[in-house]
Amino acid sequence: VSNHGNHKGCPYNWAIPRLGNHRVGNPKDGQDGQPQGLPLQFLVIMTLFNSFLPVIRCTIIRCTILIRCTLLLCLAPNLYAAEPAYLHTLLNAASAQRLADQREWHILLHYQTSGSGYVSEVDDPRFFTAPHGKTNPQAELAATLNAFFAPPKTTDDVQNQHPQCAFIARYHWLNQHLRFDPLRLPPQACPRFDDWLAELQPAGLSLIFPAAYLNNPSSMFGHTLLRIDQTNQTEKTRILAYALNYAAATDEKNGLVFAVKGITGGYPGLFSIMPYYKKVKEYSDLENRDVWEYQLDFSLEEIHRLLRHIWELDDIYFEYYFFDENCAYHLLSLLEAARPTLHLRDTLPDWVIPGETVRTVVATPGLVKKAVFRPASTTQLRYRLQQLSEQQQDWVQTLVAGQTQPEALSETALDVDNRAQILEAAYDYLYYQHNKAKKTDKNRTRRLRQLLVARSHLSETTPFSAPPNPPRPEQGHTSFRMTMGLGRDGEQSYQSVQLRPAYHDLMDPQAGYTPGAQINFLELSLRHQTENSILTLEHLKVIDIVSLAARDQFFQPFSWKLNTGLLRRPLDKHTRSLVYRTNGGAGLSYKPTANMLGYGFLETDIDLGGSLQDHYALGLGGRVGLFFDIGSRWRGHLYGTTQHFKLGHTQSVQALGLEQRFSLNQNHALHFQLGRRYFDQDASTSQIELNWHWYF
Repeated sequence: VSNHGNHKGCPYNWAIPRLGNHRVGNPKDGQDGQPQGLPLQFLVIMTLFNSFLPVIRCTIIRCTILIRCTLLLCLAPNLYAAEPAYLHTLLNAASAQRLADQREWHILLHYQTSGSGYVSEVDDPRFFTAPHGKTNPQAELAATLNAFFAPPKTTDDVQNQHPQCAFIARYHWLNQHLRFDPLRLPPQACPRFDDWLAELQPAGLSLIFPAAYLNNPSSMFGHTLLRIDQTNQTEKTRILAYALNYAAATDEKNGLVFAVKGITGGYPGLFSIMPYYKKVKEYSDLENRDVWEYQLDFSLEEIHRLLRHIWELDDIYFEYYFFDENCAYHLLSLLEAARPTLHLRDTLPDWVIPGETVRTVVATPGLVKKAVFRPASTTQLRYRLQQLSEQQQDWVQTLVAGQTQPEALSETALDVDNRAQILEAAYDYLYYQHNKAKKTDKNRTRRLRQLLVARSHLSETTPFSAPPNPPRPEQGHTSFRMTMGLGRDGEQSYQSVQLRPAYHDLMDPQAGYTPGAQINFLELSLRHQTENSILTLEHLKVIDIVSLAARDQFFQPFSWKLNTGLLRRPLDKHTRSLVYRTNGGAGLSYKPTANMLGYGFLETDIDLGGSLQDHYALGLGGRVGLFFDIGSRWRGHLYGTTQHFKLGHTQSVQALGLEQRFSLNQNHALHFQLGRRYFDQDASTSQIELNWHWYF
């Protein structure tokens, strides 16, 4: 095709053929430039025809295009409607391959068996194309195939996507098995998904586990999320990657309301993607939580498969349940979507704790490539301050308080490294105070700048070592605990059994758990009296939380405790009665040595029960104690308590006790307890008990 004879205004270039071997107007062909032997009239007619030929051809082409476009618009609904014959062919092929029964289809639709049928864990009706797609995998597959034949969308609005784009993971999987004919089922472009995937630049996946945070009910047992690692990132630049999170969609500030709704499915759960550095700042700077990062071994195609599934779940809600359908559970379902041969959720109990999912992932052969510890900013700061001498710590405090200028350090006998340590620690500690403050302090900002300038004048070498890696979460005991024991209380001998679904108490092995944190949930204790063969309920703790945050000259947190549930309370030396007790307290904790943790609480007790005078008892009291470790296997606890009930059922009770735990291995331990209670009128009783703990 040449550009010769292209008529202005015609969008196509057509070659205008020459008339045989005769050329118009060439003087060499004869006199006056005429071809020899041709009449003049014929020459004029052919010249005029040749001049108008491009216009005629362009007009014919335009008319043809107009007719074809008109027919296309008129027939479009029929062209893109589900072609009955081809749809029937696809449905027969899907039925022959039993695609609706395959595990991959069930993972993509989040189907779980329910009785003799199935039900999807997705609660948003927009996720399904069939009216009964939530409970009918076969109907949903047929409706999905039919939806793929929809006409092309005229807009790229995410809320108005073509079904091939809105359900892009299903489309890829079904196409893989059914091999769609592109002429009979034309593939649709999905530019929004393509742009989104290009922005993420996925190259790897990491499972992220922030440590438990007692001040947030949704994170009391820890949390898990996924990080989408990008190409050519290092350990330092991975903070710039994206994080994939699942959480309850709520702004509820009341912890009790959140806990109740979270347990009963009162909130929608949504997936979201955000910059990873925002989550690190939230965990490290605001909540002081250490983070473990587990780099996973997934291929690029598996990562794309996971992201296609996430695209389908955009703005799609599940009912959020705190103990089963939570962050940990649904993130495992995403890993199964990436690699359907994984069966990560099959080994989980009916309740799902984030730490247990980490254990499940790590225990899967070949799934974890590397584990990286990212200490919280407070963890780093505490460790830096511990490396300072008392003189250096005093300098840090005076610099932070503004009582001394940084230039005064140059007049001391301290060497360059010691001065650099002081300036860095002072800057970090002042910045920690800056983050905690609700208002900006101009004096604090000025001191931060002065410390930074002074530090820049010294050596560039960082004079501090990094905090050592603590035991990894999966190296700790499992959360479910069964206890069997023998004991004697006063004059009664007994056998006891306890069951605790979750999670960890201060006498359990501490490796892999947040130091000083205790969370017992739904702990049940039964006792069988040997002499009269009576089985009694000793306690049912709905929740039992203790937070012992050690104080020092730089950090002054408060410790607190809260527990509520049924408890068999001693009324006197011979009588015990079942009451419902709520106990709370606040206090202080200190670490006199690295292996000791002492505490003291002021407490309030409220008991309700039919055996109590006026059916209630309200009192104040206190508790002091000392935890001590002898090696890595042996832990002891000395404690003393006093309770004075002045309203309702009046009574005073004091107690002293010693308990010790010796770990046999990661999931087995022996526990010994000796105690004595003192009542009014100098009455007292003793108790001794030996228990075996089994964690599973």
